[in-house]
Amino acid sequence: MELEVVAIKYVGPATVKRLAEHGITTVEQLAAMSVEALTALPGIGENTAPLIIANAQDVLAAPLAAPEPEETPEPIAIESAEVTEVMSETSSEPELSAKVQKKLAKQAKKLKKAQKAEKKRSAKRKRKRRKRLQNT
Repeated sequence: MELEVVAIKYVGPATVKRLAEHGITTVEQLAAMSVEALTALPGIGENTAPLIIANAQDVLAAPLAAPEPEETPEPIAIESAEVTEVMSETSSEPELSAKVQKKLAKQAKKLKKAQKAEKKRSAKRKRKRRKRLQNT
């Protein structure tokens, strides 16, 4: 089953049209693109391209139907010393180099900035819509 690109966050009607002009009509095609290839298209910037691709990949990875809810187990009381001990035993993850940490921090900052801008745009659209409805 192929999903249309209109289902992707950060992809509006104008972007859908632009993508279609370049032969990109499905989420699968969009998720497989590189950031460089996507930013080469007119109107898609270097900040938005990774967000679009990541969202397309998330949409593909998400299950189509929600799984049946499982029974939630009863909470159990655990002493904080036990938690600390278990955490120290299980935290054998390799540490990231400073360069990788810096790169990840930069990407997180870009993502947060883009999400904040999208939230502002969404709020602005809602205000305009309310105003339009009040005037009619």
